Amino acid sequence: MYPYHRIVGLLLRHALRRHAPIDALAEHTFTLRPGLGDADLYPEVNNGRHFVLFDLARYKLAMQIGLFRYVRRTKSAFVVGGSTIRYRHRLRPWRRTEIRTRLVGMDERFFYFQQRTVQHGRTCSLALIRTGVRKKGVVPPVEVMTGIGLEVEPFTEPWVDEWNAWDDARPWPED
Repeated sequence: MYPYHRIVGLLLRHALRRHAPIDALAEHTFTLRPGLGDADLYPEVNNGRHFVLFDLARYKLAMQIGLFRYVRRTKSAFVVGGSTIRYRHRLRPWRRTEIRTRLVGMDERFFYFQQRTVQHGRTCSLALIRTGVRKKGVVPPVEVMTGIGLEVEPFTEPWVDEWNAWDDARPWPED
């Protein structure tokens, strides 16, 4: 089941605390302890659950920079347009875990986030997530950033451009 209780907790903590302005281009840390509902039979955090934890970290960042307010105000929605993940070490339940999120690019359609899980000082998984905001089509990231009061010019790190080229070159099935 999707961890709605964690989302409610994020919303409540955000509503009850004052937040200083943050740098949207800095690395942001979200800390949690994965629980039994995140684990598989081995016992480690299930590979698909990594993406759910990454979602939660992006939601927290979206709340801090005002993107949640923007999405509600404009009646738009968050979307994921692609992802790639690598696993290096087991992510154990019940242990303090950091999810570190950094914006590594934005182009005319998407935002690109590098996200990683860290336990005991070592990176357990590393992902590149392509996300966007939709309202009758994709809203350009520059328009979104301007709408939340941030002036960020489009940029992408070179390896993100390489990943995009690789992803675009893959054949799509003919249905």
